[in-house]
Amino acid sequence: MNGGIVGRRYAKALINLAGSGEKLDKIGQELEEVAEVFKESTAVRNVMLEPKLSKAKKVDFIGEITKKMSCDDLVNKYCRYLTSRNRFDIIADISSAYNKLASEKLGTATAEVVVSHEMSQKEQVGLEKQLSAYINKKVTLSVKVDESILGGAITSIGSLVLDGSIRNRLNLIRETISKGN
Repeated sequence: MNGGIVGRRYAKALINLAGSGEKLDKIGQELEEVAEVFKESTAVRNVMLEPKLSKAKKVDFIGEITKKMSCDDLVNKYCRYLTSRNRFDIIADISSAYNKLASEKLGTATAEVVVSHEMSQKEQVGLEKQLSAYINKKVTLSVKVDESILGGAITSIGSLVLDGSIRNRLNLIRETISKGN
């Protein structure tokens, strides 16, 4: 089994423990922060992946880190549990799956938007409203700039991809011309 499948199972369990509402968001943010610390800190990663170090010491170590980060007690216990099961190395997969499941449960979605230039706050709010109406969910944007698309936007919401980039339109024109239609 790969980390994504296992991560989703662990994320489902945490969703059930977290309950609903604001606590879902809080737990998700804290889990993401812990995953970021594991990814960015070589020292933390070295300790957690050291095969000669006992599980008990690793559990204590991650418990101390989550306490210093002022994480919710549920996140602290959960990270310690993952460590005791030798699953802390997939914390990023669990965090990603958790956030997707929490979004589904809360009826929200994150739209990844790629544009050719920076969007103003007014444009972002307008796009959020249009996308929310289109998929009937509250949408938050994650905007990235990629000048290679020339203009327009490429929007991804889950498996839905809306490609309104000039680069894509030029490619469609090129295909039509090459087919001789």
